[in-house]
Amino acid sequence: MERKHLSEKKVVYVRCTAPLRSVRTTIGAFVIGSGLAIMSPGTSEAVQVVQGVDVKVTLDNNNVDAGFATPSFDGRNSQQNETSVAISPVNPNVVAIASNDLRLFNFFAGGAGTTSNWMGLNVSVDEGATWFNTMIPGFPADTSPAGLDSPVKGMQGQSDPTIRFDAGGNLYVSALAFVSQPVPGVTPVPDNMVFVAKYLYTPGSPGGLSTPNSAANPPDFTYDFTTIAGRGARFNLPDPAFFRTGKQPGRLEDKPWMALDTNASSPCFRNIYVAWNGFTGNAGAIPVLLSRSTDGGVTFSQPVQISQKGQEGSQSTEGSNLTVGSDGRIYVSYRAFGSNPSDPPTHIDIARSRDCGKHFETPVTAAAGFSPMRGVETGLSFRTPTFAGIAADDTDPDAVYVAYMAKTGNPANADIFVVRSPDGGDTWEAPVKVNDDSTSKHQFFPTIAVSNGVLHVAWYDLRDSPNPDNPAETNDVLNVYYASSNTSGIPYPAFSPNFRVSDVGQQPNCRFGVSGFMGDYIELAARFDGVNHIVHLAWADNRDIPSTKCDLDPASGPSGDRFIGQRNQNVYADRLVVAP
Repeated sequence: MERKHLSEKKVVYVRCTAPLRSVRTTIGAFVIGSGLAIMSPGTSEAVQVVQGVDVKVTLDNNNVDAGFATPSFDGRNSQQNETSVAISPVNPNVVAIASNDLRLFNFFAGGAGTTSNWMGLNVSVDEGATWFNTMIPGFPADTSPAGLDSPVKGMQGQSDPTIRFDAGGNLYVSALAFVSQPVPGVTPVPDNMVFVAKYLYTPGSPGGLSTPNSAANPPDFTYDFTTIAGRGARFNLPDPAFFRTGKQPGRLEDKPWMALDTNASSPCFRNIYVAWNGFTGNAGAIPVLLSRSTDGGVTFSQPVQISQKGQEGSQSTEGSNLTVGSDGRIYVSYRAFGSNPSDPPTHIDIARSRDCGKHFETPVTAAAGFSPMRGVETGLSFRTPTFAGIAADDTDPDAVYVAYMAKTGNPANADIFVVRSPDGGDTWEAPVKVNDDSTSKHQFFPTIAVSNGVLHVAWYDLRDSPNPDNPAETNDVLNVYYASSNTSGIPYPAFSPNFRVSDVGQQPNCRFGVSGFMGDYIELAARFDGVNHIVHLAWADNRDIPSTKCDLDPASGPSGDRFIGQRNQNVYADRLVVAP
């Protein structure tokens, strides 16, 4: 039995190996048995969390260069990051994760043969205990019928995944596809696009066998098709002004996010919504666009701008996140900011639709006047963009939550905040701080979900690093933390004591070239099984990069160890059981 006492927070963590049983006392609640329990002394209704063991999702070759890789085997030990996770509503044993995946990376081949990161698809049929790796068809070396027929064939990279299930258990992945090294007359135009790939739920079908030229079906699923939701053109448009202004011509579609209406009583049942940022190059505008499908992803509508327009609006937006209420209302959150002194300060706006995405109301502001993290903060090697997660209460169609990070304190450091609207987004309550540490270290990349009225929040956290009072130095230990609200005895706006999810703290500043990269977000998904809340989390993790190969030098150096550990960033996942 292993115990870790955190007297500063009056929280006790207990790790045991005996059969699971729960004990509730007048000083709190704790669990005896397999997993990690959290006890909050002095309360009669304490939150109770049982943790599983971190599971490595990526199948790699453990820092030995196999000399090859397939969509199902990372034989060259490359990076995976930017995770999205979903739980099947038909079979809760089925969990899926999508991520950026560089296992087929061949950027230095040049021209049309270039392969950047592609979309990794990971499926578990045993609640996250084991994982099957594959990829979305259409990568540059894909010669399978599915790959050759895909509308993303000819693209050299993919990024920014969202993964979701529909009410029938079918699986959807949305992402951005792009050309990274254009060759006039060879690589396609448009050269970037937002797409949605669909896999049919075929229970009992076995997982296939991937090759360097084909991506296998995961167990219980069969690839169906890929559809384009939005198209951009950036690289191949001639524009002599580029050399004077440094601005890319054309338009880049970026940061797509997807939501499905899975509530059978909703008037918009089965609709699929995808929102993203449209970087319009020399025009300077960055609106939020949205497209919807009413036929299971076969077709998507013409994208429409849903962020504010005209003099009342902000010139720029960053990120978009969607949720669908139980009554079919759509909520899209995004960060808005200006580039001129007269522009409004940074704020989180919400665009809403009450008619299944046909029309959107004028956006409302959920949070304003905060200081976002910079592109790359002092003391970090990787970027930390401010995206706002959003979740609708599945028990109250009028309750909506937004999570974001903002810098506070002296010295300024990023914390996690949540705001709530009790009336469908018309008004928003004061922000509530979620992280309970007393350090000046950063917390960032919040992810949020609601199951049976309980609010779940997770994030990356540097609180366990040395020099806790200095956010600009020794940010060497990154963990994933979790908190909840609306559990027994902890009604919103209160939150439970913070709970460390990751078993091992990682060094996040390992550089892959001249900079590090942890993706731009992580994600959790939650369901209620009638007794407890089951929470699945997925994140990018550097723990498998040996300390002797972690490149912390900001100068660009040799990459001779790239296939034997230097870039072995992997996807990890965990499963929590949270008492109601």
